[in-house]
Amino acid sequence: MFGSRKRRDAGRATAGVDLQLVWEYANDEVVEAVEEQIGAGPEASPVMAVYDVAREALRAGDLGATRLVFTGDFVRSVIERESRVGQGFTLQRGSGIVAAKTMPPTADGVVDILVPLYLVLTGEAGDQRFSLDVVRHTAAHEAVHATIHHLGSKPFAVHLRHRLAYAEEQFAQMAAEQVEEHLAEYQADLVVPRAHSTPGDLEAVTEAWLHTIGAELPGLDQSDPGYVDQSMRVCLGALHVLWKALACFAAELRRGDVFDAPAAEIVASPGWQRDVAPWWDEYLRLLGQVPMTYDVDIPRTDAVVKSMGVHLQTWAYGLGFDFHDTEQGGRFRITLWD
Repeated sequence: MFGSRKRRDAGRATAGVDLQLVWEYANDEVVEAVEEQIGAGPEASPVMAVYDVAREALRAGDLGATRLVFTGDFVRSVIERESRVGQGFTLQRGSGIVAAKTMPPTADGVVDILVPLYLVLTGEAGDQRFSLDVVRHTAAHEAVHATIHHLGSKPFAVHLRHRLAYAEEQFAQMAAEQVEEHLAEYQADLVVPRAHSTPGDLEAVTEAWLHTIGAELPGLDQSDPGYVDQSMRVCLGALHVLWKALACFAAELRRGDVFDAPAAEIVASPGWQRDVAPWWDEYLRLLGQVPMTYDVDIPRTDAVVKSMGVHLQTWAYGLGFDFHDTEQGGRFRITLWD
């Protein structure tokens, strides 16, 4: 539907002053149909409903350096902006799919929040898996990531400020992403509260990582010299998706610096008992040490993120993945089936 590339300012805002609204990879027919709704306000226009939420969630000083980009080819829009050479991008994430993505600042300091255009289209052209409230909440969540980019201090990236061993650094990076996801979800809930996760949602999350392990690992060639590295990426990638989902779930439970208990049905589920319960209390204790504010005490937070990385390493070992540092470098071994 969106074969040719079209990037154009939608005319909502003035560059450098307010949040910009941009179309990308959208044909003229679709753009004109959506633009007809804009003047009617957020109640009649899903695009403007999402725009207004993103605008509300951003700090006033960051509006002029942020763009909300609705794209007809989400994967292509992400790949074109990615700086990681040789790494592809897919929509699948664990038991769900990516509904939006915030990109790092350009050389000019502009941050793009990418949203698939079909999420704000109606009828057959839209994606009925996502309600407008979910898309609005997602926009608020991504606006938090944009704000963190605009801080310029990389407040959770402890590995950029401290020298860490190889395995230690990998876990610290995963911990940093989880802390940021936790903050983003907490702040987004203040703008657009989302429905709380159900026992089925959490069971799907815990089963998804095991499915990834069971589906992808057997397909790797054990005679390949790169087998260990490939298997490590699969295993740690699956765990990282699990942990990020749990970081967001923890934000649902957070009330200031304390956390509500998960629903009894969630706690009783096999997946929770197997994959989460033994490590959950310490996980919450560490997340609770990070204030839910953009005014980050970096030395204090660095210590928390490093401790979180150690906890994730322990968690991974408990789930059957031994990744630790030796004098010869990082050593990875799958013990799940031992």
